[in-house]
Amino acid sequence: MKGVLTLAVHSLRRRRALLSVTALLLIAFQFFMIIAARSLELSGRFREFGALLPAFVSELTNMMAASFAGFALFGYSHPLVQLFLVATAIGVASEPATEVETKFIDLLLARPQHRSVVINRTIVVLVVAGVGAMLSMLLATWAGLRWLAPPTARLPEPRVIVSLATNLTCLTLAWGGIALALASVSTRRTTVVAVSGLLAFAAFVLDYVGRFWDVVKPIARASPFHYFDPFALIGGRPLATSDVVTLLAIFIAGAVIANVAYARRDL
Repeated sequence: MKGVLTLAVHSLRRRRALLSVTALLLIAFQFFMIIAARSLELSGRFREFGALLPAFVSELTNMMAASFAGFALFGYSHPLVQLFLVATAIGVASEPATEVETKFIDLLLARPQHRSVVINRTIVVLVVAGVGAMLSMLLATWAGLRWLAPPTARLPEPRVIVSLATNLTCLTLAWGGIALALASVSTRRTTVVAVSGLLAFAAFVLDYVGRFWDVVKPIARASPFHYFDPFALIGGRPLATSDVVTLLAIFIAGAVIANVAYARRDL
């Protein structure tokens, strides 16, 4: 365990610039959304939107564009944020392939240690990066609502905010597990990033189509994005335990496959 933590600290130190920029971008995005929501609330635009939208549209979108609470949490549901976090997880998870490509693995395994140390190191870094990014968003959300929310605004419930953050973290880890499984058998980082990125984009499109086309809906269950429904959570639906379990199961399965494959591969 000591070797895993030592390598994890080393990896985090090497990626401190990337992870710091990621956190700052997420914080800035959240503050921007809350500032925009404040402006719309003070100008009375939300009341106008609510009056103009038909009842079924308001229910379908969970008042996303017609309430301060929905707009302030838009960052947790924005596709760009989802894909940005998934891309960050893929970049972190590709580390084993990067070390093989650059021959850095020769230095890591020069000392007698099990190959699982290399994979478990990346798992620790994935968890720290994913949780750290979401804590940054939560910090920005709490601070922004405390400092910028107008007195007349209806604030989002803490349970809803935590549910969104938890579900989004699990989605990020799930894609990290998939990328890690690919990295455990690849010798090139670009291959891992490209294949994982294409899979993520295809899965995102599959889930999006499945939400509107009943024929595709059964197939869409194969997409990890299917188990993250931010609009339902913002609308008040409790976080489904099955969604969290499924996403964490994907992450764990990827970690197990990576350990087995990396232990057997020719380095």
